[in-house]
Amino acid sequence: MYSVKIPQERIGVLVGKNGETKSEIEKRSLVTLTVDSSSGDITIDDSKATDPEMTLRARDVIRAIGRGFSPQRAFRLFDTGTYLEVIDLKDFTGKNSKRAKTVRARLIGTRGKTRHLIEELSESYVSIYGNTASLIGDYVQNQISRESVLMILRGNQHSTVYKYLERKRKDIRLAKLDSV
Repeated sequence: MYSVKIPQERIGVLVGKNGETKSEIEKRSLVTLTVDSSSGDITIDDSKATDPEMTLRARDVIRAIGRGFSPQRAFRLFDTGTYLEVIDLKDFTGKNSKRAKTVRARLIGTRGKTRHLIEELSESYVSIYGNTASLIGDYVQNQISRESVLMILRGNQHSTVYKYLERKRKDIRLAKLDSV
């Protein structure tokens, strides 16, 4: 049995319309989810699960939805070789709420341009939610998107980050060729 806590405002997304998202997670991973909507606690009962890895993947899907990803994007975590990574922005901002707001704005960019370019060029998914930046992708994709997020957090100019992403795009293509 595992327990995961997600923000209360994300419970509705986790459950989905008529419980569809919750049912899909249970079906794919053979676990039973118990949702406490008042506290945000999710209990994962894996007593019927046949594959312990799928239980951990279900936990990561729940965490991803709690970190702001849509269920469709979070379901990518059921694929082998895809991982969730969460970067705590407080490590870079401390308790300074004004600085945290600035950092989130820099990561998202004007009309979402920065987040969109990181996703497009690294072929990963990025979500900035609360005090976290979360990534979904394979090892190479997450490594590249993590570095680009860290570059922005360290104060690098956006143009420098975009150039880095363009250079690293070749690494992603090579990794795809190696996996075929």
